[in-house]
Amino acid sequence: MFSNYKPRAVAAKQRGSVRKYLRSHVEKRTFGELIVIGKGVALTLLTVVPTVLAIIVVTNAIHDNGVVMTYLRVPQSFEAIGFSSETATQQLLDEISALNSKSLAAKPTTKVGDTHILEALSSVETPAGSLDLKSVQSLIQRVLGKTLIQISGEITTRKEDDREFTRLRLRQTPGREVLIDVETSQGPQDLFKKAALNLLEHIDPEIAAGIYWREYRDEENAWRLTAIALAGGYPDAEKYALNLKSFILAARGQADEALKASDQARAIDPHFVQAEYSRALALLAAGRKDEALTTANLGVERDPTSANGYNTLGFILGALGRNEEAIVAFKEVLRLNRSHVVAYRRLASTYGILGRSKEASEVIFNGVALVPQSALLQFDYAEDLRKNGRPHAAIGPMRKAYDLQPDNLTFIIGLAEAELSEGHETEALRLASIVKSRLRSGEKVGPNFKTRSDALISRLETKPALE
Repeated sequence: MFSNYKPRAVAAKQRGSVRKYLRSHVEKRTFGELIVIGKGVALTLLTVVPTVLAIIVVTNAIHDNGVVMTYLRVPQSFEAIGFSSETATQQLLDEISALNSKSLAAKPTTKVGDTHILEALSSVETPAGSLDLKSVQSLIQRVLGKTLIQISGEITTRKEDDREFTRLRLRQTPGREVLIDVETSQGPQDLFKKAALNLLEHIDPEIAAGIYWREYRDEENAWRLTAIALAGGYPDAEKYALNLKSFILAARGQADEALKASDQARAIDPHFVQAEYSRALALLAAGRKDEALTTANLGVERDPTSANGYNTLGFILGALGRNEEAIVAFKEVLRLNRSHVVAYRRLASTYGILGRSKEASEVIFNGVALVPQSALLQFDYAEDLRKNGRPHAAIGPMRKAYDLQPDNLTFIIGLAEAELSEGHETEALRLASIVKSRLRSGEKVGPNFKTRSDALISRLETKPALE
């Protein structure tokens, strides 16, 4: 009961001594001396606090983001429709954030922030003068061994053949290198979407490659960006890029090359559990199904919290015809990650294989409700509605899919059919002409869409005046 009495008594005595010491010094000082002391304390605070704040802010910016963006310069026409420098910059950042949210990659995404707080700090006046933020930033970068990339840019407009084009250029400092230069005639929203993906290709090519591969089903761009990530300059991305390369090769049926890429990723980091997922799919491509299942189960055992692990397991089980077990695996994916687009599509597909169309429709509906910005889910939902005799209801999600990915040829075919069923022949034939032109240039569509595209082109060719 009395064990803490002495230490507490000593501490109380010490605090009392300090108070007496301070009081004696204050009582000995004249009023003028106290004012001088007060000024000195205030001067120290005014000088030190902004510097400390700057160090904290810059350190966090470098650690959390690595990339920060100054406010974009915008033309008056943009300001007239509500896009000031601040709102235009925020819109671009929001689009980048939306893209990052679509990423199912294991690699942490590169966050992009804005520099408004840095600019505010640099304008702070201290008794010693303006805060030298550049020196603070330079010092922290040397200590952390990481460079804070700053991006600036502007939006401009021009007119051509009664159409207004908007152009966005971004430059990187240090170096003033032009990062992106994109142009569109489809308005501000389309400009920001294109610019966001273009910028992501430059600052985080592996993440962009994954988005092209999983969300856009664009193998060509996914392969291109994977090669860029492996070419150097992105040291943290190599194992992730090799893993994605393995996935792409396995999908092509190039099993030996896929296994090699997966093994290379594991060699970089023996603890890289995602290499188990790529190895499982590579083994499946090689026809080594039992080994593929063993590897997929090992991936789940090594990290039972990974949605991608269960997704791989579900895919392998489905390939083995063990569809009920695959359903359990895909449901676990969605329990771990409710935004996992691939799992929604695979779960719905598995239900379809089993003839459980009602449950398949429910899965797609839930997916669209939870991930409305997924063009693939919107398209699947429209196709499901059309298949179930609701073509009028399908037009909305089909247009949404097209708006999200206007260059997707499959979506163009689907939308042309939907517009035609609604009696919008002019719009349908305009889309059909795009389909015809792109197929003539050598672009391919899947076998299940070949008949549909042929029917559209045949319809178009009966209306030569609208071609």
